[in-house]
Amino acid sequence: MAQTIRNPDSVEPLDHISTREVANLCGLSLEEVQDLIDYGALQYAFIQEGERYFACAALSTLVIACKQRRDYDLDLFSVVLLAQYLEDIAALQAQVRRYQLMFLQ
Repeated sequence: MAQTIRNPDSVEPLDHISTREVANLCGLSLEEVQDLIDYGALQYAFIQEGERYFACAALSTLVIACKQRRDYDLDLFSVVLLAQYLEDIAALQAQVRRYQLMFLQ
């Protein structure tokens, strides 16, 4: 049986969690999680026994965006945009680090 996840730091990146656990982790309702799937902002890794499971590694920006939602009273669509921007920023930061390593050699 799956455990209830309340703290993002307790999630291993290689694990998968259910829709309900995503809702608990992000402070969302099941309907809001479904809306994120419908928007294309959240993609499940597989379905097992009728339950969708998501890769924990893909949820880090969503967790941050949902925290910002609570702090700044954002709507769900703003969360989608924020999560996409956070992913873009992380990719650009990784690219800058690669370039820095190339030029330092």
